[in-house]
Amino acid sequence: MDRIFVRYLLLASLAALPAMVSLMALYFWPGADLHEQRGYYIGLDFVNYWSGARLALSGSVDRLYDIAAYNALVGEWFSLAKPPLMVFSYPPNALPLLAPIGLAPYLVALPLWLALGTAAFLAAALGRWPGREDLGLLVAIALSPILWVNLVFGQLGLFLALLFVGALRILPTRPGTAGVMIGLLTIKPQLGLLLPLTLILTGAWRAFATAAATAILLVLVSLALYGMEPWQVWWSETAQVQWAFVSEMNSFFVMQMTTPFIALRYLGVSVEVALAVQVLVALVIAAATWAVLKGPASWPLKAAIVAFGSVLMVPYVLAYDLAIPLAALLWCLRSGGVRPSGLAVPVVAIVWAVPFGVTLVLQNRGIPIAPFAVGLCFVWLLREALGARVPYAPQLASPPR
Repeated sequence: MDRIFVRYLLLASLAALPAMVSLMALYFWPGADLHEQRGYYIGLDFVNYWSGARLALSGSVDRLYDIAAYNALVGEWFSLAKPPLMVFSYPPNALPLLAPIGLAPYLVALPLWLALGTAAFLAAALGRWPGREDLGLLVAIALSPILWVNLVFGQLGLFLALLFVGALRILPTRPGTAGVMIGLLTIKPQLGLLLPLTLILTGAWRAFATAAATAILLVLVSLALYGMEPWQVWWSETAQVQWAFVSEMNSFFVMQMTTPFIALRYLGVSVEVALAVQVLVALVIAAATWAVLKGPASWPLKAAIVAFGSVLMVPYVLAYDLAIPLAALLWCLRSGGVRPSGLAVPVVAIVWAVPFGVTLVLQNRGIPIAPFAVGLCFVWLLREALGARVPYAPQLASPPR
């Protein structure tokens, strides 16, 4: 990656810093009791992961998906007199993967989770151990909103970036391992809708079969360990509660959403029309991705388009999920798969700056900055890919069949 572009990323991180630091100080900084201003315990969403892991280990998964019982338990475990509403929104196939974190006390598991997540994002973005030449980029990443939104919320977006982008990185040489990583992504299934299309169009049948087998195995393990009831409750109750938050625009986390659907809702469009437009956008993205995957663009550029398209084609994606496309973007930039110039430079700088702080501040005022920034970056990448005449790196134009 050109040094001058690293500077642009660093400047984007610094430009976002005031909003990010202000929000962290006002709303997310924990007190002496480790509770932050809105009543959440330090780590916020990590409370869900750790609590879910503990309940999975104890065989009490039924309490996890019973929202009233679960919130009473969280209030007891974390000494929350009036706990804010907590919902474990992941399907039961996530629990076997999360269970190990429940073996450690919360205040041991949390810093370990954050450290491993940071390492996962670096692995996805760099593809190797950082060197001295990466110092400027490492500083830009260390100050980046995408890193801090995941750290502050204790989210798993950094791990998902490794599974998604890491799988595409190794697909040409290790399709079996790539397939396993893609199969594991089904714990958050809405983020991987373009991946089957990618595997089919590139003829990566071994990866496709391995991904399907991994996904099925995860479900079977969850059924063997926890039974069918958690799946039924998750589908009939938990998923409906999550959708109600989004469709009714009555939750704090809606301000972190980054999809065309939520942009239209902020602009006053009805749920039905916004959903119809989202479906149309998804079809256009799928068609555009098909054209790119069949074209001559370099493999890192194709991967970046798949990553950006994946977070744009579904209505339910949040700011911390942007770790996936931003890690792919760094891979693409570092590989030389695309070289931003002109208006593309501020577009990339803006999408780098928005995930935390800027998004919350502006979308709280009804300005859906994140969906527009992600959409503009996708359009730019698409233009670069469809305009490619010869692959930048011919050996990486597509994975081997």
